Amino acid sequence: TLHPLLTEREEINTIMVVLITSDRGLAGAFNANIIRVAERFIRNTNKPTQVVTIGRKGRDSMIRAGYNVVAEFGNMPAEPTIADISPVARLAIDAFLSGEVDDIFIAYTDFINTLTQRPAVFGWLPLIPHDLTGQVAAEYVKDVPQVSDAGADYEYEPGPEAILDEIVPRFTELQLYQALLESQASEHSARMVAMRNASENATALTADLTLEYNKARQAAITAEILDIVGGTEALQDSIDAVTDEILATYYADVQTQPRTASSDDDLTRIEGIGPKMAAALKAAGINSFEQLAQASEDELTKAINDAGMRFAPSLPTWAEQAALAAQGDWEALEALQDRLVAGREN
Repeated sequence: TLHPLLTEREEINTIMVVLITSDRGLAGAFNANIIRVAERFIRNTNKPTQVVTIGRKGRDSMIRAGYNVVAEFGNMPAEPTIADISPVARLAIDAFLSGEVDDIFIAYTDFINTLTQRPAVFGWLPLIPHDLTGQVAAEYVKDVPQVSDAGADYEYEPGPEAILDEIVPRFTELQLYQALLESQASEHSARMVAMRNASENATALTADLTLEYNKARQAAITAEILDIVGGTEALQDSIDAVTDEILATYYADVQTQPRTASSDDDLTRIEGIGPKMAAALKAAGINSFEQLAQASEDELTKAINDAGMRFAPSLPTWAEQAALAAQGDWEALEALQDRLVAGREN
């Protein structure tokens, strides 16, 4: 008789799927691909299914999808050994030998190369090639080499049964161990590619954002400069307006303010009086337009002579000009001076 693990059941009532995923994410579509394939395989077999998961990602997805998760194993070491997968193998073998399940499959990611990892499902127990020709699930099942029945007879020591009892369980564990190693290699490659793509995308995004930031910063600087220039011009306009208003008020006050004898006026505004003549008059105590208007020609002549200066021909018109200046009637003064020639009546 064949070894129990080599015996195919006549009727398949219940199957078991051992799903191998990772405990962590950030590996691109690695977990999503194998979980999707496992779910489609289970649906297409249309049999009651028990699910055993290796890896938290597969466990969480299967529980959320409502599948019958009978056991879960996680936190596999980075460098697993046969001892690490022995509990999984023992659980599956016991379920198969007890008749609890009639067929067991392993869903894992087959490592092709660094850029290619293919989700796959292969028949694990019984240890025979699974022929699913014509079934919808056949597209997911990994091909296995066919073994020819022809060959010579061999003698085995201590005997075929004893050798099979030792080899078959070990081979069963080795198949699961190989699937786990293939999945881990695929996970590392997928994570490396995902991180490289993420780094390249981040670099490109950084360049784009830096360009946008520089544009925004330059636009903000330009706007601030324009605001400063506009504010400066507006401030200058305000200053000019206030200055004009102050000067206009000042000149209006000056023109309307009555003169007093104590005022110290600019006597050179009288046509015919220069700086030296004005100094001579002020030395004589004539400091304002009003004083000049009230002074007699004799007083003016004496002040000029005392300063060592000659008689001024325009002296007769000084009193009239000074009277207008003392009253602040500048327009009349300008009109009078327009008629005079060098301060004298024409």
